Amino acid sequence: MITITIDGTDRTSIIELGSINKKDVINQQVDSLSFNIIYHPGQTFRPDNNLEVVMTDGATTVFAGIISSVSKQNQANGSVLYKIQCKDYSLELDRLLVNEQYVNTSVEDIITDILTNYAPTFTDVNVNCPINVEKISFARITVTDAIQKLADMSSYSWYVDYVKDIHFFEKNSEPAPFNLADDDGNYITESLSLSEDFSQLRNRVFVKGGEIEGDVRSELFNGDGAKKQFKLSNKFAHLPTVTVGGGAKTVGVDYIDDETAFDCFWDYNQQYIRFKDTTIPGAGTNNIVVTGIPLYNLVVQVEEPTSIAQYGVFEFAKEDKTILSRDVAVAMAKTELLAYKDGLVEGSFQTYTTGLRSGQVITINSTLMGVAETFLIQRVAYSQISKDDGVWSVELATLRTTNIIDFLIGLLKSGSKLISEAGEIVLEKTVFPIETITAGEQIDINTDDIPKTEEVDIQEVNTVQAIDYGVQFVVGPQIPAGTKRVFICDGSRLA
Repeated sequence: MITITIDGTDRTSIIELGSINKKDVINQQVDSLSFNIIYHPGQTFRPDNNLEVVMTDGATTVFAGIISSVSKQNQANGSVLYKIQCKDYSLELDRLLVNEQYVNTSVEDIITDILTNYAPTFTDVNVNCPINVEKISFARITVTDAIQKLADMSSYSWYVDYVKDIHFFEKNSEPAPFNLADDDGNYITESLSLSEDFSQLRNRVFVKGGEIEGDVRSELFNGDGAKKQFKLSNKFAHLPTVTVGGGAKTVGVDYIDDETAFDCFWDYNQQYIRFKDTTIPGAGTNNIVVTGIPLYNLVVQVEEPTSIAQYGVFEFAKEDKTILSRDVAVAMAKTELLAYKDGLVEGSFQTYTTGLRSGQVITINSTLMGVAETFLIQRVAYSQISKDDGVWSVELATLRTTNIIDFLIGLLKSGSKLISEAGEIVLEKTVFPIETITAGEQIDINTDDIPKTEEVDIQEVNTVQAIDYGVQFVVGPQIPAGTKRVFICDGSRLA
């Protein structure tokens, strides 16, 4: 029986019948859950983003995560249709960006450190990868991207479970809780379907590795008494020896060693030997001999005659510069042939039984279909078909490629390959603190009725006028003030 709780409360009874859909895609890809809720006067719960959602089938938790999207749609009867989209807990891993560099650290220790500093609510109980990383940098990428980067470089798989624990493990190593056989009741009759993918067939494989050392080789040149520089056919792994007319010459590295300390100079990248003006070889036939250990590109070809006879030639080329051994290159080519010499098989089935997850390994033994093979579960989807029941749809891919994964992991564990990034990445960690400054002003107002003493300085200027001074009279005050006087009609001696 399916039960869905939202923020710790059972809301199964208000979920629209047939609206529950759950998808579980292989390993690190995000699991999702969707369902509908009808809001009306008799049902007043309104879902909101960022609430925790847990879905169980009986006692088994089949989904746990966070509401990531809520859309609302008006209905004709006055109700509101809420469409809810949920994502698993990996949604919380992307809230902070990882900005770290690790040197000579195991993958599992790197993951533990990242979780401690960037996702402390997650655990690492099921992280198991002791493979050493020579150097790796994370320049402000999400936690999920950082873990995926480690998974890609180590050929491991990972996912977040429904109790927020990280699973980091060798690919194709988690078994399904049950397998399939004819009439065992583990799948719905007539739902099992298998198909062969002929387009992936490979029966002649070329593997190109890096540069490896060959056997000692000498190159001969003719001196003419004037030529100073001689182009080499081989890129030597180490400093070569040089003789002129049978006499040994001292050899330095061009543009690095002291010009006065050696007879001639070798350039690794440009592949030449250069003599100085004072050491130019004289004329002669093959009188200049350069001897060293050459480097050459490792390329191997391996084919499967039985598959070629049956299907014709299907070629495939693979390049890996970290392979520096012919035996390793041949082993990789054989592994590719073993996986793809008969093409690939894909399949699907449906079941009422809970417990399957993407990334699990399941075996099909069907006498009726003539199949006895192991498959990797790629996708598991749940669809509700009644109030209490639903059906799980499962997609499969052949596990013939398992040997390739095991081979690559084996190289890493044995130290034949290193996890290391090329180039240099500069990581900056600068903190710009935000400071808050509060400025205040205090004004004291005196409300006491206290008399204030003020001093006023008044000065008076007298203008002395003669008896016969010609006074000019005006009707009103003179503006600006002057010597004219206001004529007063009422109360004056002239009245």
